[in-house]
Amino acid sequence: MSVCSKCGGEMREDAKFCKACGSGTAGAEEKKARVLAGEQKGKSTWLIAGVVALLILTGVAVMAMNKKSMSGMMKVQAVRDGAPETSYAPITAENGEVRIALDTLQGSKANYYIYKDGDKTIKFFVLKASDGTVRAALDACQACYHAKLGYRQNGETMVCNNCGMGFKSTDVGIVTGGCSPIPVEKKTDGKMLIVKASDLVSGAKYF
Repeated sequence: MSVCSKCGGEMREDAKFCKACGSGTAGAEEKKARVLAGEQKGKSTWLIAGVVALLILTGVAVMAMNKKSMSGMMKVQAVRDGAPETSYAPITAENGEVRIALDTLQGSKANYYIYKDGDKTIKFFVLKASDGTVRAALDACQACYHAKLGYRQNGETMVCNNCGMGFKSTDVGIVTGGCSPIPVEKKTDGKMLIVKASDLVSGAKYF
């Protein structure tokens, strides 16, 4: 090792410039610039690699969350050109509430209703899920509501007639977003299922 004559820093015997103070010949200055540029490039490469790795991990986490929240989704054939005719029972509100007798729900069969508020028309369905709980949702979703085709029932699955995505009865009213049936807030008193008329009217934009 040798010592820099300018700053006293240690240098290799074959070094043409001092890394500490930068002193050296004109040619050495060019080499110094190349070395420092290489060091900077190396730092940038590591930074980019770190950002890419972070983005990949974030994407994997989001996919895992979506998979978990949409565990009931399955693909069934869409019937855009031949959607089954759905019979909706008209229903009215009393004191701002829509009431449906629970004993009118037949097993796990979905019951379809239509509620009108002036020029607004809202369609929804109610069913007993396979776990015995009562679920309620609009007959529309955020993804396909423009098609106005609603859902059909296929065993324990509610299927979007537009895109064919299916949802287990136990996910109805819980899973939200995308093509899942839009949940309707409700409560029960042991004999009746009760829905606020205002909650139904707020969903009129999907029809």
